Amino acid sequence: MRTFLLLLTVLAIGCDDVEHDHDHDHEQEVITTVALTFTADPDGEVDVFQWADPENDGGPVVDTISLLDATSYNVSVQFLNELEDPAEDITQEIGDEADEHQVFFTGSAVEGPATGVNSQAIVEHSYSDEDSGGLPVGLENSFSTLGAGLGELVLTLRHLPPENNEAVKTTDLAEEVAVGGFGAIGGDNDVQITFSLEVQSGS
Repeated sequence: MRTFLLLLTVLAIGCDDVEHDHDHDHEQEVITTVALTFTADPDGEVDVFQWADPENDGGPVVDTISLLDATSYNVSVQFLNELEDPAEDITQEIGDEADEHQVFFTGSAVEGPATGVNSQAIVEHSYSDEDSGGLPVGLENSFSTLGAGLGELVLTLRHLPPENNEAVKTTDLAEEVAVGGFGAIGGDNDVQITFSLEVQSGS
């Protein structure tokens, strides 16, 4: 069992190195880059936006996510450790442990499962993938732009290992976050980063 830790940013909260009673050790992994690939539907135009601190020196470069109004996007999330040579892609490990992980999208720019109704939203989020139990993961997603404007998109990767032999990842976790924040659910944040997001008028 491996958990994932993004270092040297006040926006990231690492998993505690603790023993749960499911008897797995928690080997911490460094994540230096989070990449979001937006593929426009149906024309297939691709844009990649990153939070990147490849030298892990506390000076990340954060792209502004720039989208077009009245457009739908398929969005993939990738997690990398660029301190390794070649860079280590941690995304597959998260997918392999999908029953203990979920990516959440919150922030002033977003309306979706983890925010509920948001009158300020300029994008709408929905999940496009599931773990073996039919619960959302968030490595694959759908976004639709709702109107031109500026806001924030907060990406959170949550580690949700079982506690006391009971599953922590359960149905409607995103909805619980929308109502009570991350303190309302179990687990710990592996990564939490904030992107500026702008939607530009297509006219």
